[in-house]
Amino acid sequence: MLTGDLLRTRIVKKQLQPSFVNVDSHRLLERAGLLLHMFEGALESGWTRGRIDEEIRNITGADVDHKITKGLAKILLDKGDFETESPTNPAELRWAVFCEAAKMGPIARSVGPGGRSTAQDVFKLVAKDLGTTPEEVARGLYADLKDEQVLQAIPLPSPATLLTRYNTALVQALLLKASKMSITLTQPNPKYVRQLMRYLKFHQLMFRTIQKGADLAVEIDGPQSLLKLSTRYGLQLANFLPAVLLQPGEWTLEAEVLWGKKRKVRKNLSLSSEMGLKSHYKDTGTWKSRTETWFMERYEKYDTDWTVQPGEPINLGNQKLLIPDLTFSKDGKVGHLEILGFWRAKHLKDRLAELPDNVILAVSSKLKGEAGALAKSLDSQVIRFAEVIPPAKVVEKLEKIAR
Repeated sequence: MLTGDLLRTRIVKKQLQPSFVNVDSHRLLERAGLLLHMFEGALESGWTRGRIDEEIRNITGADVDHKITKGLAKILLDKGDFETESPTNPAELRWAVFCEAAKMGPIARSVGPGGRSTAQDVFKLVAKDLGTTPEEVARGLYADLKDEQVLQAIPLPSPATLLTRYNTALVQALLLKASKMSITLTQPNPKYVRQLMRYLKFHQLMFRTIQKGADLAVEIDGPQSLLKLSTRYGLQLANFLPAVLLQPGEWTLEAEVLWGKKRKVRKNLSLSSEMGLKSHYKDTGTWKSRTETWFMERYEKYDTDWTVQPGEPINLGNQKLLIPDLTFSKDGKVGHLEILGFWRAKHLKDRLAELPDNVILAVSSKLKGEAGALAKSLDSQVIRFAEVIPPAKVVEKLEKIAR
């Protein structure tokens, strides 16, 4: 996604208005095509990242809209797969070269008075020991530096798709500074509601759902609401945005963004389905989060009479709705499991205060957004885990709370 120095947005009173590009602009389509052609040649010729950056600067030149060109290039660079090419570990290679150079004495660029050794002589000796060529040694000496890494693969979209992706990336960069976000889906399709819930949980976001007649509102805490892990959480929120764009019906999005260098000025960001933003995510249906997948792999091997199925929606009252990850049943009793992503103690208490007593909350110790221990008074409906949710603990809780 775009970095702060590449942001293009206008401020009208308290409203942030991203400066979207016209995806049908002939001039911008040509510029995107030029960048794509350059990356195609870079892949074929095995260019380094440094060489690519230099070529991007040449293409950008003195353009008035240089931020757009650099932004398009940034999106492509993020898609690239760069690797270190060296006959051995570059750090070990440097050690071998420097040790050999120390034995041979002062190094000159060419054979000088007194027959001093050259750098090429050192490379030849090291190459002989490693069974490679002097050219490979010279090239691999600093191959682990970012600018020296070589482009290995890159998926190249069409020029129009790249411009579309730019507009989405512009909004994603703004969401990195959000304190909260709210999405309202107008008469949503139940299938796509479940898909959106899956994406929310996949990205481990803190959220609440509110039923407003035929509409559904989703309130999401932003990265600035956390004391710890805010950068990581911000990336997750930004990466979640394309999932919203998959919604086939009408929707609106409102976000509060902390603006300025010190992030103390509150600005509003408003988006809607009418803006024509496009998602680059595939419609993946009802895939599962990694945490749920790992749990199910172990649960299927665990000896228990509790049957499990995808979570059944629960009306919490006060227009609030919960779609748990899993629903368990045995002998007419029912219990649910909700897997939380990032969390704070207050967020957890608020969730528990509105939940039925037959819902278990699984919380990851690695995604805790603040310091301090979790109060033991919350243990009745909470399971804490590090990597994988223990099936035994889930069954133990189900026996106590299911009804």
